[in-house]
Amino acid sequence: MSQYRRPIIFKTFFRGSRAAYEGIRVAFADAGVRKAYLRVMLIMLALTLSIDVFGLWGLFAWVDPSGAEQEWMGVILWAVRILGGLLILVMGPLVAILTINVFFPFFNEPLFMAGLRAQDPERADRVAAGPGMAISAAAGIALLRLVRFVALTIMFVLIGLIPVVGGIVATIGEGWLLARTVSWELMDPYFDRLDLGWAEQKRFVDQYRDALLGFGLPLGLMLAIPLVGPLMFGWAQGAVGTFLLREIPPHPREFGQS
Repeated sequence: MSQYRRPIIFKTFFRGSRAAYEGIRVAFADAGVRKAYLRVMLIMLALTLSIDVFGLWGLFAWVDPSGAEQEWMGVILWAVRILGGLLILVMGPLVAILTINVFFPFFNEPLFMAGLRAQDPERADRVAAGPGMAISAAAGIALLRLVRFVALTIMFVLIGLIPVVGGIVATIGEGWLLARTVSWELMDPYFDRLDLGWAEQKRFVDQYRDALLGFGLPLGLMLAIPLVGPLMFGWAQGAVGTFLLREIPPHPREFGQS
């Protein structure tokens, strides 16, 4: 059975990656996505820069190699500064997305709906007519995702401190976490519109795991580019419509079913 499972995983993964590429292309060309893009892009850029500035300031304030009593400790602290700074710059856009979804649920919905409507107006109308999630519930689920992401990030950083093997395991784990988190966050407007709770979202993410990882990894790497990445968020969110149409069959709630 495993001999057949592996090709299926890779095929589904690469289908998700291709949907990300095609979705970016469609979103970039659609007037509806461009119209919703500017406001989202400016807010994303401002929040990401704030996270980067305060994160780097806190890192350099708390990690001070000049105060080390031993030379080897000073080297370690400099390494922590460099690696920590890179981590802050790379993860800044993703933390910004998570934070926005906590305080401003439905913030990304116009971009998502514009991207979906560009390819399938009928399905877009069905999704838009969904029951919708209460703002407090949407914010609570977004906060849970943020806490989970931060906790797993810290865990992988600590694993990375283990010589040789730790670095390999941490790199693979952080790649998985990046892909899973980005795809989950980009699907958030769909979940909110259909009023899918935490348990339902988790089942959905597990059910379509391979395609979601393939979709989220290239977009996550794109968003992780310091300074430039946040400018691409609007196109990434608009690409979800293409992914949804290619890889995800209509959910029963799109038809008013429970």
